Amino acid sequence: MATPSQTGRKSEVLWALPYCTALAQDVLTEQEYIEAETTAVYLVRSSKLQKAAKQRLTALVAPPPKHPLAAAQEAVKSLPRFTRDALQSLAEYIELLVRAWTFEVTGDAATKTRSLGTNVRRLQPKKLGLPEDLVDHLKRYNSFIFTPARHDFTIFKGQRHRFTSREVVLLAYVTMKLAERIKEISSAARLQSIAF
Repeated sequence: MATPSQTGRKSEVLWALPYCTALAQDVLTEQEYIEAETTAVYLVRSSKLQKAAKQRLTALVAPPPKHPLAAAQEAVKSLPRFTRDALQSLAEYIELLVRAWTFEVTGDAATKTRSLGTNVRRLQPKKLGLPEDLVDHLKRYNSFIFTPARHDFTIFKGQRHRFTSREVVLLAYVTMKLAERIKEISSAARLQSIAF
């Protein structure tokens, strides 16, 4: 029996909300997007392909930092089950990096305890000279992934779950791409990513 934290019917595993695929297409290169989609499909194929997909995902979300990426690794090994756990861990990683980056940019110590959404709103591209596309992607990530993964247990009509394994795969790729971009421009985020 499916619960909101587990993937429902096998036929739903490859379903994804449009905002998820749109964000993935915006953030990832075409080749990365194709790789993510292929990985998602492999999760519902033969056991050999499932194993290859899980190995790819665990390599993608490999620590450091130990927490939360170690938790994300364990969660992706359980796909297509426990999809919410995987998304929560991935979102916590982005939150960790954004906290460090926001502190570096603003100098406000309170950013270290604020939520992802609050910190992203503090990153004003024009005022602070930050990449507008990255800040926009982070706002979308917060609205559509971070907040629902932690707080929203709504199950849409016709679904038996909140997140599918395809969404987890796409968002794992998106998370690591966003993290890479944040670490490229923030030395504090780079240090934070190896500190745990």
